[in-house]
Amino acid sequence: MTISTYSELQTAVQTWLDRSDLSVNAADFITLAESRLNRILPLRMTKVAAALTATPGSANIVLPSDFVEPYALFLTTFGVKTELKPFVFGTIEQGIVNGVPSAWSINRGAIALDVPCNQAHTFEFVYRQSLALSDAAPTNWLLTNHPDVYLLASLVEAAFFAESLDHMALAKARLDEAIAEVTAKEGRSPGVATLSVDAPLVAASLAASAFNINTD
Repeated sequence: MTISTYSELQTAVQTWLDRSDLSVNAADFITLAESRLNRILPLRMTKVAAALTATPGSANIVLPSDFVEPYALFLTTFGVKTELKPFVFGTIEQGIVNGVPSAWSINRGAIALDVPCNQAHTFEFVYRQSLALSDAAPTNWLLTNHPDVYLLASLVEAAFFAESLDHMALAKARLDEAIAEVTAKEGRSPGVATLSVDAPLVAASLAASAFNINTD
């Protein structure tokens, strides 16, 4: 059975449950699974950059609808990417005179800037995007590369709904194992880099440490 799209995942959940009375709930189980995975599974492949434009006179920019977690905010108005300083909302004074922002925080459903914008400033917002399968968005990186995580997480929610604690425990144990493996793999990936050698430095080092059998 191929599990590469939202529709195929729903079919797989229904097949593994083998409960005709729960088939109609497959989409709900997937939604609940994604809600949990968004909290516990930060993936570098879900890091995205969005172009945002501020409203003159406002110190708030509405967050993207698929926002989960922020990474950085850059001001791009002047043709260069200038990173703005992050702060915890409510911990610094925020100006009331329009200007060029230099700091930002997250306040509920918006990016809060340290001053209202004196023009329609543009920004690049780097953030973690939510996992949210739908008919309009039938696949994503996690489903393509780790369909077992999606399936197991959905089965945990289904077992909880059906009050089948034994099945829930088994599915959760498998899910925890799969998540640990994915997390370990993700942790290894950023560290992969091509090693290079500075030839002149190596030559100098060899010359300095060379042993001459005739003189020494």
